[in-house]
Amino acid sequence: MSKSIRSKSTLNYVTIKNYKMYGKIWRGIKIFFEGRKPKKLKKDGRINFGKHILENLKGKFDRFHWIISKDIDSIEIKRGIHKVRTSVQLLDKMDNEFWDRRRDIKNDIVRHFFSITFPKFFKKGDTGIYVPGTLSRIVNPRILYKLSKEDKNALINFLPGFISLESIASVNLLKANTEIKSLKELADNFRQSIEENHSESWWQRYIRGKILLIQQGYIKAIEKMNISIGNTKFPDFSLVTHDNYLDILEIKKPDTNLIKPDDSRGNYFWDTELSKAIIQVENYLESITNNDSKIRDYLFDTHKIQLKVLRPRGIILAGNTKKFQNQKEKNDFRLLSSSLKNITIVTYDELLTRLVNYIKVLEEFSDKTPDIK
Repeated sequence: MSKSIRSKSTLNYVTIKNYKMYGKIWRGIKIFFEGRKPKKLKKDGRINFGKHILENLKGKFDRFHWIISKDIDSIEIKRGIHKVRTSVQLLDKMDNEFWDRRRDIKNDIVRHFFSITFPKFFKKGDTGIYVPGTLSRIVNPRILYKLSKEDKNALINFLPGFISLESIASVNLLKANTEIKSLKELADNFRQSIEENHSESWWQRYIRGKILLIQQGYIKAIEKMNISIGNTKFPDFSLVTHDNYLDILEIKKPDTNLIKPDDSRGNYFWDTELSKAIIQVENYLESITNNDSKIRDYLFDTHKIQLKVLRPRGIILAGNTKKFQNQKEKNDFRLLSSSLKNITIVTYDELLTRLVNYIKVLEEFSDKTPDIK
């Protein structure tokens, strides 16, 4: 037996000496094996994927021993050292896939340059044989930021064909999973923003830009209606619902006080800032009602929206009920809100809860939908 091969019971090893293959960083590192030395493991440490296996193990474990086994794949910890066993069969699978991919890559290179050099006989875009399972190993969220322009164009061109071949359930599952990811990011951002000290103008821009995502059921967000009717005032922001209603949205800050106590009677009533908002929205609703035909024409001419009815509803987004300190505040706020005729008070925490609940519905749908086969 070579001097580089030692024996202790049935555990042997070779010491890496092939620095051209491994680099100096792996000088003196031992590759262990059980029983007889595998044929593919050379006395100087050479073996296909050797360097890459060691690099992956080093990136994961502080201390480890790589052991080539006859038929065992396992990882166990002894005395703070990760004992990583890879079977000969596993290494053979890696070898086989490497040669399959290498052949495909070389064929692809040949076809690419032949299509340029001999365009009459070789068409650009011809592809080789696809090995099932290759895409599942490649596609990973971590590659998103590494995609080239060509990669992105290929995906854009590929997805319509994929979707057209799949069942409705599979397509809906794809859409739901995509929407879940986007909405979770939005919910996290919305939750964090509520805790931050933003101005009212900041919140108006934020809500206007994201309300169609945060609150389901709206099909259009309309900026200030530019209608010249005397001194009549119209809201800066309104929404069209899926059933052709017009909602007027007044946006205040999350830290807006909703109610304040009446010390003489022990009850709560609307805070001054919110009272002003309620009066303002009531004026908007009256203006729209008095000019319903002109507004209907405006919406159709400007936005191609034909409202079947024009019965506006007012919504004031303001405050946070989590700031309430006792049950009396909660009860009185509910009573005051229910007493409003055409206006609904929506708090920021309530709007966030609606979004979170919608995400849960999508997740339940996603869980019940069969996997793509």
